[in-house]
Amino acid sequence: MNCKHFLVFLFCYFFSVAAFSQTTLITEKLDSIRWSVDRYLGFDPQQSQYAIEDNVLLKRTKNQIVVYKNLELGKIDHVDFQNPLQIVVFYKEFNTIILLDNQLNEIKQIDFNLNPTLIQLEAVGLSAQNQLWLFDGNNNRLGLYATSTDHTKWISVPTSNSLIGYASDYNYFYWVDSSKRVYASSIYGNLSTIGFVPKYESIQLINSSTALYFIEQELYLYEIAKGTSRKIKITENFVDNFFFKDGILAIFTQNKITNYKLILP
Repeated sequence: MNCKHFLVFLFCYFFSVAAFSQTTLITEKLDSIRWSVDRYLGFDPQQSQYAIEDNVLLKRTKNQIVVYKNLELGKIDHVDFQNPLQIVVFYKEFNTIILLDNQLNEIKQIDFNLNPTLIQLEAVGLSAQNQLWLFDGNNNRLGLYATSTDHTKWISVPTSNSLIGYASDYNYFYWVDSSKRVYASSIYGNLSTIGFVPKYESIQLINSSTALYFIEQELYLYEIAKGTSRKIKITENFVDNFFFKDGILAIFTQNKITNYKLILP
């Protein structure tokens, strides 16, 4: 190879590396653990792992696995474990919420079939000030439920589009409607339309600007307002589920959880 060809080769090589790094997010593998479960959910701030096996909620710490089982309420639809001291379990089929302590002991059961005003729960999450996020499928509206007084306050107006995906933290509720439009609301009812999401098989809304989504065995970072995607580099070929929090990306596949370090731009 003469000098001219060698320089062309170097230019092409570094150009391809630079282009790859701009379109792909690089991860660093941290560790992995074996866990045979039906559905992996994620981890809490204390690094306890959560999963569902035979419709039983499992919490795995370094020292033990504790369980919560209430088969009379049907399938577990959603679990919010951002506060390990007050875990929220949502049984959509029976329109019921269960609050658990850190050992998965039942604190309170809230049956919305007994509510004087008909509320059909589509989404539930833990909010601030002893409140729960509620999304009512009858009117497609967002509310806050006070667990101490059993009072519901609606903070959004009814809409025509139904909810198809959501996430929440103490102060904000994020959701995707049937037109793939993304919304964010604060606990004070400040509602904003962020943008649209692309076609996906599963999605995790991280905050008002960012989401991770999975399609055709590829995982992507999506900037909602810009409408741009970047592929996330992982070694697994078949992914059953994923969860991201505080720079840690957990990939569940083939009865194994693999943790990666992922720094969002």
